[in-house]
Amino acid sequence: MVQKAGTKRGERDEEKLMPALPSNCYKTPHGYVFRIVVPESLRAAVGKREIKRSLGKDYRQAVSQARLLALQVDQQFQSLRQQVQQEADYTQAFARYVAQAPNLPLKPITKVTPALVSGLRALWLSSLEADLAWRREGIDDEEYQELQENIQEVQAKIAQALARGQPEPFVPVIRSLLVGKGYQLAVSAAEERQLVLDVLPALQEGYDILAQRQAGRLVQPKLTLEDIPLPAVWEPTASTNAATSRNSGLGWQELLDHWRQDCPRKPRTDRELKRLVQSLSSFLPKATPATLTRAQVTDWLRHERDQRGNSAKTLEKKGTLVGAVFSIAVKDELLEKNPFAGFDYNRFAAKEGLAPESQRRSFTQAELAQIFSPQGLFGITTSAGGGGYHARIWIPLIALYSGARLNEIGQLTVDHIVREPVPHFRILQAKNQGSIRDVPLHPKLIDLGFLDYVEAIRSAGYRSLWPFLRSRSQVSTDSEVLGRWFGRFLHHTLNLPPEVTFHSFRHTFKDLCRNALIPRDLHHALTGHASPGQVENVGDSYGDGYSIAVKARELAKVDPGVTIPKPIPFSGVRKPTAATAGFSSSAKNKTSGAA
Repeated sequence: MVQKAGTKRGERDEEKLMPALPSNCYKTPHGYVFRIVVPESLRAAVGKREIKRSLGKDYRQAVSQARLLALQVDQQFQSLRQQVQQEADYTQAFARYVAQAPNLPLKPITKVTPALVSGLRALWLSSLEADLAWRREGIDDEEYQELQENIQEVQAKIAQALARGQPEPFVPVIRSLLVGKGYQLAVSAAEERQLVLDVLPALQEGYDILAQRQAGRLVQPKLTLEDIPLPAVWEPTASTNAATSRNSGLGWQELLDHWRQDCPRKPRTDRELKRLVQSLSSFLPKATPATLTRAQVTDWLRHERDQRGNSAKTLEKKGTLVGAVFSIAVKDELLEKNPFAGFDYNRFAAKEGLAPESQRRSFTQAELAQIFSPQGLFGITTSAGGGGYHARIWIPLIALYSGARLNEIGQLTVDHIVREPVPHFRILQAKNQGSIRDVPLHPKLIDLGFLDYVEAIRSAGYRSLWPFLRSRSQVSTDSEVLGRWFGRFLHHTLNLPPEVTFHSFRHTFKDLCRNALIPRDLHHALTGHASPGQVENVGDSYGDGYSIAVKARELAKVDPGVTIPKPIPFSGVRKPTAATAGFSSSAKNKTSGAA
């Protein structure tokens, strides 16, 4: 039976001379006990539902200890609340950044400063905490031995790089650390080299610590309060609120102008965004960029849906575009929040009872045979539509045998085709930094005469591989011309379902790679799906990745299993003649209407 503290006469007399026990203390037959319930939001961090401590049987000591414990627990809870809030802010900021990352360039670092060197050093050394936690969970013999070999190998490479003043092998490591935090170096090669040399001692220190841990000495890196890891671009900063209050008067035009300053924008994108911002500001005349709320965004999108008949997909495009402008302002601390971040656009379709958006899928083998048949692409001999015969034939073939995106292929020039050490093409303008890559030419493309086509294009004096693929509009890219034509060809001429589009070649290629048992990271490297900066071990980022020869060897395993006719050679004119077409007039008449 529990008895409240201070119920006996002697104890009541004693309490007159001393402060009372805190309210979270009570007396048991065995003495006084301190007990406090951990707030639900902090239980995961504390690891328990309540904190209990025995205070002994002496009332004076119990009072003294209880007051000290109450102070300590209060400080602990306050510290944990700040920590939990910081983690929540970081998580939300990171989620917003990831949701917008495909639309955002990496933040450039244009100057190497001591603060950058110090931040990278602290970033690397602080990451060793994960290694310590991993060891405490327990590692098996194979993991231990593999780690031992890796540490020894990297230690030797670091020592050699420092001794010889040749840090080049570690440039990818530093780049990966920066990319992982949302940055990209935009400095000279000499400045980058000096940065790597300055950070290498920290890498060496870290691997010396790992070597000591391998010997059973679980040492920690020597970091002081001044050693602050390089913050990620999405991390909230202490100056955000102050900056927001200074810039709360930011207008819609200023918001657009700030967005335009980052990099050159396509005229179509600029005009579309200007129209959307005008629509938003007209619908909410009292709102400003700083005061715009999620609820107001929802009202505007519903208005666009109801008045313009926009689908959930169209609303998502509009919201993502406007949200990108807000995102840049948030990153530069001109605004506190982006009301478009993490918006769920699918709910509009669900509430209206609409079917979900069609999911793109791979082509079946039968569909591929239909596409690349004399009655399909090869039967359309007219020059009209899709950039002409050769663009309509070769671009889908390259997509099938490489998985490259339509716009990546559409930007290829004769200079992007390289013959040594193996024939391959270079993608230098892509969706993101990780998509810039070299892709081998599949042997089938060479057999079909693609290299001969390239030389014919070069001899004719053209630079673009697709000289007749040209958009007449200032607001669309050249490759979009073929994309629209190909969509009509699939759905109207061949009557294929809406789930297949040009992008289905990319899905098909990934399936062909899996069926050929090509390693996952290698076919990611072929298609540009690899995520820069996300490595499980720092050694994974050494070097330049798979060689082009290895890529070519693995790519040769890809086999769609369909028979493909040989395309007509390029003659320097736009339209192939009926004599060179090689198909019956009935086939031409049947398919020419899709041009």
